[in-house]
Amino acid sequence: MDGSREAVNTHSSPELRRHVAHVSHGAVMLMIGAQSALQDIDGGAKAGQWLLVLGQTRYLITICCQARGLEFGAEPYVAEDGGALDPHTHEPPDIWIAGHHLLKEASEFSRTAPDAERAQFWLAQIHAWVSEIESTLRLPDPLPELRSPEGMFGAIRLVRAWTELTDRLGLPPLLPTDWTRPL
Repeated sequence: MDGSREAVNTHSSPELRRHVAHVSHGAVMLMIGAQSALQDIDGGAKAGQWLLVLGQTRYLITICCQARGLEFGAEPYVAEDGGALDPHTHEPPDIWIAGHHLLKEASEFSRTAPDAERAQFWLAQIHAWVSEIESTLRLPDPLPELRSPEGMFGAIRLVRAWTELTDRLGLPPLLPTDWTRPL
């Protein structure tokens, strides 16, 4: 080489596209949707607001199932497209079954509030389930917490690192256009 940088040539293959979609879009889905739902579940359980817990558990499971399915060929969902989506397409059955078991328990809690010990056990299970899904991204560090002082900066660093590659592979934008449009 003569010292100049060779242009990076990204050949799109189904495996590469699927991997990049899983890691990049899956991480964004977990940071934006799953983290906030999980925090709302924790707060709702602490306050005894079991209908809130039920609604947020349903949302959390949908987001996590979609994020997990990306590794197996599900297409990334882009909110502004408004398209219909089956969040369980391409998702491993064990993830769907575990998620819906947690949802069933949240539904039971909304009818008859659980005792503190049962609620804590369930919360530990749902946190472990989300952690298991996040671990499939195989990132070197845990995802930054968006609702923390440093979280948005960590998220922006991740998104910046992936944007060029997702664009080259023809994947949808990582963030909603409302977030990236100049003021």
